Amino acid sequence: MIKVRQVEAFKYFMITGSVTSAAELLHITQPATSRLLSDLEYQLGFSLFNRTKNKMTPTPEAHIFFREVQNLFIGLDTLMKVADSISRNNTGRLRIGFLHVMEDLITDVVIDFLAQHPNVSLELEPGGRASLEEMVKSSKLDMAIIADPILDDPGLEIQTMGVHEAKVAMHINNPLANREKLTAQDLADERFIVLGFGSPFRRKVDLAFERAQVKRNIALEARTQRHLYNLVRQGIGTAIIDELVHVDNENVVLVPFEPKVTWKYTIITLKAKQNSRLIDSFNSLVCEKFNQV
Repeated sequence: MIKVRQVEAFKYFMITGSVTSAAELLHITQPATSRLLSDLEYQLGFSLFNRTKNKMTPTPEAHIFFREVQNLFIGLDTLMKVADSISRNNTGRLRIGFLHVMEDLITDVVIDFLAQHPNVSLELEPGGRASLEEMVKSSKLDMAIIADPILDDPGLEIQTMGVHEAKVAMHINNPLANREKLTAQDLADERFIVLGFGSPFRRKVDLAFERAQVKRNIALEARTQRHLYNLVRQGIGTAIIDELVHVDNENVVLVPFEPKVTWKYTIITLKAKQNSRLIDSFNSLVCEKFNQV
């Protein structure tokens, strides 16, 4: 039977490339470490190392085996974190997913949440709507905050937070920045910065301009709305964004956009799994901060 000590010796050798260094990390002698490695090879039934007079080098099989060993120790590390959480009277970790556009809001929520629950550990996972939905459904996340979920999904519990409208983000020196509202026609000559294709938000904005029969001058594509905002702040162009990314007034003005482009923010959890007290507490803080925007 393979012993944990043998696997540890193998792991440290693969990391350091040296039996001597592996022995130091294990706090045992070099001959004892060599014996552990030889015993592991015997148990496995194949060679892990090519041995010359003064050197050991891993075989291709050793590299394959090492990948699985790394996965094993990642799993053990996770178990130790859970055990430590329990020993400190924590209920466990909370795994929170959210859209990239919500990063600043989530930061504020986390600060308040940890002030109330100082011994709770959090894992934060920004991502796209589809991937976050799948992670909740596969129990990789305890909850996620997304926009426009699939409302008839039988596996998800959906809590609506509110509806947002698109805004035109312009540099403060833009002649249109003092308007009370801007239409698609008003923006026909603007130099636009947009999200990449595949973004649900991009599709909504594209459709608004198509219906208004206005062709935009698209000069640049970026991956996140935060990036769009920073480019507008530098005077690179104009963007249609969610006001959640407007965290300061430095050089950027937000103007209401017509026709209206709207989306619904929701919190999703797994319907088959009862929410914990910590999830409910986090949700309450998210809704509170969201309604202050």
